Amino acid sequence: MEIEKLPHRPRWSWWDAMMVLVALFALIPVTWALRKIIKNAVTALGVTGSSLQTLLLFSATVIQATVMVLAVIVLTRRKGSTGKDLGLIWQNPRNKILTGLLGGLVLGIGVIGVGALVSAITGPPPPQDIERFFSGIKTGRDLWLPFISVSVLAPFSEELYFRGMIYPLFRVRLGPAGAMVLSALFFGALHLDLYRLIPISAGGIVLAYFYERTGSLLTSMVAHSTWNTLMLLMLFLAGGVTR
Repeated sequence: MEIEKLPHRPRWSWWDAMMVLVALFALIPVTWALRKIIKNAVTALGVTGSSLQTLLLFSATVIQATVMVLAVIVLTRRKGSTGKDLGLIWQNPRNKILTGLLGGLVLGIGVIGVGALVSAITGPPPPQDIERFFSGIKTGRDLWLPFISVSVLAPFSEELYFRGMIYPLFRVRLGPAGAMVLSALFFGALHLDLYRLIPISAGGIVLAYFYERTGSLLTSMVAHSTWNTLMLLMLFLAGGVTR
């Protein structure tokens, strides 16, 4: 596989990276307001085919992904950076996609194993928000919006930020190995789930490795999507939804 060389030194700064988080946290009230609007609209219109929970998940993810992507692009372009500087490199996509699919499958299984080991030591963790959303799924049609949210929007936006923007900032000072670990811990911490910090951070290390190895976010995006899809299917099957 042809390996793209990562930029030696990113043109953006930690200040730019933190401004992305400021933009995200500033929109939390908007997200909560939208949840209420959607709930009222679903009740008034009697919308069917998608549960209220999946509509809320979808709307929140769309807001998060849109703000994260726009903030990263605007802040890095202000410094003269291009998409290539962020790892948006699409040459030889078949090999990168295949690596991402196979790597994401192994990653998902590995994270499940790490999570099981942590649970055996600390006890079962409380359910994630996504698990609560699945309580409202009645038919297979309700799976489409969570799939778009968890397997498409989240991987694209999170890889652009955590691997495309954050990882190079660590890498320029610590080298690849140290950057993989610290950027992964940053990735895990911002999921705001102490019980799953170790499994998520372990996954972040692997995703950073894919980016370092291939020089393209396409590989880590596909791997991240495959990992999330595996988790989604497990929850789906565990819920006993048959249609």
